[in-house]
Amino acid sequence: MFQIFGKPRNITEVIRNRKISWLELFYDLIFAVVIGRITDGVVEHFSIQSLINSFIIFGWFFWSWHETSGYFDNHGNDSVLNIGIINIQMILTGIAAIYIPEAIEGHFRYLIIALLPIELMLIFVWYAISYFDAAHGPASKIWSRTYMGAFIFLLTSALVREPVQYILIIVALIINYSAVFFANSALKHEYTTIKMPYVLKDSLIERYGLMTMIALGEMISGLYAKLNNIVPLRLFDFIMGVVLADLIGAVYYQVIGELHIQMHSSVQVMGVRWLFLLDIYLIILNAVFLQLLLAENSRLIKVAFIIVLFASLFMMWVIQRITAQKVADHRAGLGFFTVEFLILIVTIILPTPVMLGLVNLVLLVINIRYRRKINQVLNKP
Repeated sequence: MFQIFGKPRNITEVIRNRKISWLELFYDLIFAVVIGRITDGVVEHFSIQSLINSFIIFGWFFWSWHETSGYFDNHGNDSVLNIGIINIQMILTGIAAIYIPEAIEGHFRYLIIALLPIELMLIFVWYAISYFDAAHGPASKIWSRTYMGAFIFLLTSALVREPVQYILIIVALIINYSAVFFANSALKHEYTTIKMPYVLKDSLIERYGLMTMIALGEMISGLYAKLNNIVPLRLFDFIMGVVLADLIGAVYYQVIGELHIQMHSSVQVMGVRWLFLLDIYLIILNAVFLQLLLAENSRLIKVAFIIVLFASLFMMWVIQRITAQKVADHRAGLGFFTVEFLILIVTIILPTPVMLGLVNLVLLVINIRYRRKINQVLNKP
């Protein structure tokens, strides 16, 4: 059977300077659909509840991406088994994405049913690793059992009504994200035994960067929906929106692009991975509020847009600050971000086109500042 289907790569079989495979890139592209449907759903049915629902939906889809990507980074190869796993996950994700809009409105039943096979697939994946990989086996068994517990809650949620259904799907999601805590002791023993450092591999950091760029691409894509009448002012808003996405991406790569992350425990590494996911979600919210901002001149929407934009920039800095050995700007602390936030928040009193222009100017200055500080760090002996 192994000759036909192959088997996963062991965690000790580290591939130095591993490149992202075309298969991983292909899998990532289905999440452009996921991000687009979350964004469109929240914009169409905007409310506090739809925002909360979007966070839960994002948590489920990107938990599956997170786990599948982590699996492939540690155990991926060109075996029939691994090719099958990632393609099946892509198909299941595409099917589940059909039900995102109704879940945004609060109707989760069909999405829950679509998530069940994704959960089962990851149970199978980690159970298979416990069989194939002796070193990673104990932790993988705990991972698999934890997901089985989450599966039971998820299955039960498909059989009950609101509000119990809503509570159970959140409980199942929390259990999924808690696997690292249950497996922490086993992981500590494993990494000590095989003398492996607690690193977030560069190839996986690239995947987070790619997903961030997909989210920014969806931000630009959403602007076309607001370009109904091509008049100079509307065209200016569109251009400012594209520039905004470009400058956010530039800040991301200035702050995070050259990070090499090594921590002191598996929980810390996982915590950093969660911060990357949170930043992706904040960028999705940037896209939501940008579309709403162009649709209505509401002071509340302007405030929300600025807060989310600032939060996404601050999250990038937090990731750099807690992981980088050489911080590009060690003086960038509370004072720097207070001034940045105050400048951004003042722009809400201006008309939307002027506001977007000034926000982009602030982002340009931030990029220039980071570039100068990075050059100073690199030029130090």
